[in-house]
Amino acid sequence: MIVKFVFLVSAACALGAGQQMPGAAPAPNPPGSDPVSRMYVLGPNDQLSIDVVELPEFHGKLYRVGSDGTIDLPLIGNVPAAGRTLAEVKADIEHRLRSQVRAPHVVAGVTETKSQPVSVMGEVFTPGTQQMDGQRTLFDVLAGAGGLKPDAGDVITITRQKREGSLGLPNTVVDPATGKSTAEVRVTDLVQLRDPAVNIVMRAHDEVAVPRALLLYVIGNVRKPGGFTLSEKRSLSALEALSLAEGLSPNAAPGSARILRATANSDTARQQIPINLKRILTGKEEDMRLQPGDILFVPDNGKRRIAAKTAETALATISGIAIWRGF
Repeated sequence: MIVKFVFLVSAACALGAGQQMPGAAPAPNPPGSDPVSRMYVLGPNDQLSIDVVELPEFHGKLYRVGSDGTIDLPLIGNVPAAGRTLAEVKADIEHRLRSQVRAPHVVAGVTETKSQPVSVMGEVFTPGTQQMDGQRTLFDVLAGAGGLKPDAGDVITITRQKREGSLGLPNTVVDPATGKSTAEVRVTDLVQLRDPAVNIVMRAHDEVAVPRALLLYVIGNVRKPGGFTLSEKRSLSALEALSLAEGLSPNAAPGSARILRATANSDTARQQIPINLKRILTGKEEDMRLQPGDILFVPDNGKRRIAAKTAETALATISGIAIWRGF
């Protein structure tokens, strides 16, 4: 079945419990009281608020995790923070302060996260770097990037740094030179929950790449003009493409159709290849194979002669045309 595909996800599905949508107003919780802050693993450049009720030296101050992974606090000096959760750091501070305060009341929170970036590039609506504020899955970070564009490809590539371990997917490949691991996830497996295991938990510095799909176009006098993705097949025949476009409209001139194909020497020039769909439909000629990027143009039967500017007209048409995906 062919369906128009736009990867739109609801906040309820895309975001885990206790997490808030990007851009939403922060919840009125005291620092460190939300579950995300408690389970977040700290790293260099993260910023913390540390307050000790009994000690004015701590009031109203913020502390940055240094490149050595520690925070420098009044009275007790450097405290290890990188690689630990906020709860672990808070417990360590309380333990160190007991030599000066009998029962210190420490309030801690993560005010700025800069150590857990994930990059999402390619055919998403808002590509760029996201800072993870807790456990996020592949589905979550794609949702955070606005979702996939209609012309996104069928396969998503994830790359992980050596220090973060393996991706754990069956098709993972490790680069012997850098130690980076790379794997591919099929969009249909992820979106349609065919294989929940592909919705992996992301780690710091992961890179997600969403390529553009291979497309061909059917325009003119057909029932459903548009761009059609080439999923597992790298080419389609003219009749297969015509069937995706739901056939000819009543006023079509199939005998005067053209295939507009990009030339090797130019990004804009296209050669016009005559194709007699009428004879192909009646079995009098062999079907023709189309290539990625081809435009199958079916003119109106009132204009039997194809104008010299057919290519320019077709190219202008496809700029805002619907993209249709088959699963």
